[in-house]
Amino acid sequence: MFFFNLTAAEFFALFGALSSVVVALYLLDRSRRRQVVATLRFWRQTEEPTQRKHRRKIQQPWSLILQLAAITLLLLAIAQLRIGSPDRHSRDHVLLMDASAWMGARAASGRTLIEEARMAALRYVHALPSTDRVMLVRSDALATPVTGFETNRQALDNAIRHMQPGTAALNLGLSLDFAAQAVRLEGRRAGEIVYAGAGRLAPETLAEMPALPANLRVLPVPSEVENCGLRKLSLRRAAADPELWEAYVTARNYGARPRTLPLTVSFGGAPVATRRLTLAPGTETSLSFEFRTRAAGWLEARLRTSDALPADDIVTFELPAEQAVRVLVYSQEPDLLRPLLAANPHVETVFRRPGDYQPDPKAGIVILDRFRPPQPVSKNAIYIEPPAAGSPAAVRAHLKDATLRWRSDQFLAAGLRTHDTRIESTQVFASAEGDIPIAEVDGGPAILARPGKTKTAVFGFHPLRSALQYELATPLVFANVLKWMAPEIFLRVELESGSIGAVTVPLEADYDPASVRVVADEKLNLPFTIRNRTLRFFCGAPGIVRVVLGDRQMVYSLNLPEIAAARWTPPKSVRTGLAGVGGVEDSARDIWQWLALLGALMLALEWTLFARSVPLWMGRTGLVLRIPFARREEQRRKAS
Repeated sequence: MFFFNLTAAEFFALFGALSSVVVALYLLDRSRRRQVVATLRFWRQTEEPTQRKHRRKIQQPWSLILQLAAITLLLLAIAQLRIGSPDRHSRDHVLLMDASAWMGARAASGRTLIEEARMAALRYVHALPSTDRVMLVRSDALATPVTGFETNRQALDNAIRHMQPGTAALNLGLSLDFAAQAVRLEGRRAGEIVYAGAGRLAPETLAEMPALPANLRVLPVPSEVENCGLRKLSLRRAAADPELWEAYVTARNYGARPRTLPLTVSFGGAPVATRRLTLAPGTETSLSFEFRTRAAGWLEARLRTSDALPADDIVTFELPAEQAVRVLVYSQEPDLLRPLLAANPHVETVFRRPGDYQPDPKAGIVILDRFRPPQPVSKNAIYIEPPAAGSPAAVRAHLKDATLRWRSDQFLAAGLRTHDTRIESTQVFASAEGDIPIAEVDGGPAILARPGKTKTAVFGFHPLRSALQYELATPLVFANVLKWMAPEIFLRVELESGSIGAVTVPLEADYDPASVRVVADEKLNLPFTIRNRTLRFFCGAPGIVRVVLGDRQMVYSLNLPEIAAARWTPPKSVRTGLAGVGGVEDSARDIWQWLALLGALMLALEWTLFARSVPLWMGRTGLVLRIPFARREEQRRKAS
């Protein structure tokens, strides 16, 4: 016999406190009583204080005994008194339910693998002794406990029946480590670690499997199903032609038979490519195709097949529209600037004579070659050798035969590592606060950039009419200024649709570590690691992840299920199935329901015998809250 909810010290402390209150209320008496008289004329008030006389004996001991017995029984019910030995045979088990993406496949029986795993898990739970505790853990890329160590079989049944497959691959080693740690931290008698699933793992996690625990049991479900699916869809714009998209598709055969399947790709509902894929068992193949578009829209790649897992037969991607900037050039010599601007296919250049100047709302950048507009420019502007009276930056002086030095410490002069160059003449500008000097001569900056609501760059000389005409620095400085004013035209965007989980991104040799960011759903920064020019991050839910690498941006649409390609086979030493499940049923029995019922009956008996119809508010004891009936009659006689 033992307490399940309370310790012996807690039980006796509660019993002592409650019984002391009840006994004290039975011994307590009032020294002053209210008297009802006909008149106060003949009432003589004594000046002597009323003597308080304590009751020396309990007049109704049987009432007290019944109430103390009721308190004892109710406290025993709260403490959940059990008959038998405490936890002599009960054990703690951890049930790992495989909820990876592969468990959504349909077996030959017509049921999905997750349904097979549910049936096996339910049979195991019901074969255990009723006193054994079970923790249910959802196992995929992570180990997530669904319940604590639970003896309530109905709660475990409900949790198992509501288990659904996810989109990530199984990491069995992580789940086994979690289960072993949970049993160890609980500190009770360890039972079994049970895995119910198909055992499909990623090759890298299979290679890193830890040593298996000695108490492992496997409830296998059929894993050999015929399935072919898409693994990856990658897209990028051609470097020379911004209208041309280059696409790469990868598909894999997970089954045991060779398959030949049609692949169709459509953009905006219109077909753009059709291919036939021949896949040997356990292999994957890739193919490429091209299509042209500047518009935004949805691209869909679909395998025309009906197999065990339809979730990986289709992939969709939203393509962004081609972004081009309109550059309006006012120059008397347009042929000087035409080669510089024609090198970038994302720049749409329009040349006009200075006399034809008029504001153009569609222009993103305006270039003014030795020209002063009649009204202020409201767009990003590049001034080349402007008239002194119309220069956006005050002209301090004119120098001849000056030595030009690049300010390589400024980002607008990045990559300009040429030697100092002598130029025939240049304007020298006066810098204001916030200005960015790009190149300097003795006396001040000769090329200046001014940030603000609209960005402005001022050249004190014409680079293509000076000694810089044949220098590599000339196209580079123009490229830096254009990138500063319209960074989207230099942004290289690569799109890839894949599966959730661990993602690997190869980096270029000249990447800037300070510019690397991994952003999920436009707002959440994901942690990542970089090693040997390879970036790795983990995403556990479907969504859009952007990897920002300076002027290169990779967009990952992680909406495909992560299908594991390797199969884990448990060693022969591991117990499988339900053979040997069970144990000695604990002989302890709960009797708190009977104790609670008996305590309530004693209270009812005491009330019937000693209280009769006395109201509750006239009570004196702690439980029944009343004055004993006999005491009330005695007070009534004295008052009369």
